[in-house]
This record gives sequence, C-alpha cells and structure tokens, in this order.
Amino acid sequence: MGRGDFGFDGLYSLQAVNSWIGVINANLNAANRTGYKTVKTKFRGGVAYVERRPYGPLLGIQLPETTLQVDHTSIDFSQGSIIGSTEPTHLAIQGKGFFPLAVELGGEAFYYSRDGEFHVIATGTHTVTDAGGNNVDIPILNLVHSTGLYLTINGGGDDIFFDAENDLVRVGNITGAATTADITTFPVFNETHLQGFSAPNFLRFSRFGSTVFEVTGNPADAGAYDVSTGNARVVAAALESSNSSLSQTLPELSLAQKFFSAVSKVISVHQTNLDTVINLIR
Repeated sequence: MGRGDFGFDGLYSLQAVNSWIGVINANLNAANRTGYKTVKTKFRGGVAYVERRPYGPLLGIQLPETTLQVDHTSIDFSQGSIIGSTEPTHLAIQGKGFFPLAVELGGEAFYYSRDGEFHVIATGTHTVTDAGGNNVDIPILNLVHSTGLYLTINGGGDDIFFDAENDLVRVGNITGAATTADITTFPVFNETHLQGFSAPNFLRFSRFGSTVFEVTGNPADAGAYDVSTGNARVVAAALESSNSSLSQTLPELSLAQKFFSAVSKVISVHQTNLDTVINLIR
C-alpha cells in the first residue's frame, strides 16, 4: 500500500474497529456469565513517513500512521465477585486458580475453567452396608461441567463425587468414608506453579467456548497443579460472577462507534474525491 491510499487505509482501520466492537459486544453479552473473563484489545499503527527530516531549529514533515490495526488481545483474569448459590454442586474459586476438566471420566485434564456451575450425572454404583446389614447399591454421582467436561484431578487419583445423602461435594475415596474430604480441599490448577510461567497468559480459548481454556504449548506442561500452597481455595455452594463491567464496557462501546463513524467518513470523502477526479478526466 502506497502513501496517500486513504481509501485502503480507511478500510484497514474500519476492519480493526469492527473487530474491537466485536470484542466489546462479547464482553457485554457475557456480563452475566459465570466465570467469564473480560477480553481487552490492543491497537497499533501502520507505517509512518518522514518526507523531510527535522534539522536543528527547522521543523520537518513527518506523517504519522494513517491506519489502525489490532496488535493483540489479552484476557483479564482478575477475580470476579463470589455470590452464594442454592445448588450444592455449584463451586467458586477464590484466588488464582482453575478447575481442571477432562473429556473422559478419570482422564487427564487438558482444559481449565473458572466456571463452577456443575451438575451431577450417575456414572456407576458402589455397594454399602446399611444399618440392617444389607448390601445396598448407591449411585456414584460425578460432577460435570456445562460443556460436558468432567471435573477431575490431573492424572487421576482420588474420586470427585456428589454425596447426595449429606448434600455435599466430596473429594476422596468413595468406598472409604474415613478418607473422604470436603470439596474445599480440592486441588485446583494454579498457573503460578507451572514451570516457566508466572501468569495465565499462556492460556487460550478452547473449542468449548470462552469460559474454558487450554494450554497454548505442550499440554503436558500443565501437569502441575496446586494442592496446599498458593492462595486459591474452593468455595462450596457459590459461583464466581463475570468480571466484565458494564460501567466500563458501555463507554468503550460508545467510543468505538464514534471511531467507526469517523473512519467511515474518511472512506466516504476518499470515494467522493475519486469520483471528482474521474469526472474531470472525462
């Protein structure tokens, strides 16, 4: 693209603003989504031109970038508000951490989410002896994410199940009540304990939507997770709300719309100038 192609400059800038509005729209739509994290857009310019270099007290002619381009987007992983829930299978994380999720029951966790709106499904039964000495088959109720992924512990280990009798989510050996623990001891995936990473920027959106993430590099790098150290803890019968703020997003949308109108006007003026030149030639 050569210098002075304001029509192309406008089209490129219009595309960048359109992408920005798309991100803002997603943040607005997800303001009430559990565990959603706000996405922010970072812009950059195109090529700047120096037609005459400034020399001493003499000012030169320097033309700044005439295009607006999207440089990158980033996810704001700041904590959302913790709100109480009437469902015992709803969980929230306070602090820096994620729920490990697996495609198969007991499988390796390759996906991570802050959305703790889980429900239960029966995946089998286990036999217990009642007070009368009779063997009774009790259903094993495992926790499932809204996307169909299973709440799991990386690499297997203790069972995660719903204790319907006591209305609690528990972690431990389902056949031995003595080793069963409450969900608040659940080892959440903590990004600060991954080797070579100090922030969750290595996570990207997965095919399961914008509240479920996956590791950008080797999935095996996510094998470490926090058990007792770090500041992450699970809050039972609660959910984490979206950190998308309407008070910040709505003014940003208004600004983006003004950008869109201004760039559209530049394209319109350029088109008018082209029509004028063509008519002069005729």
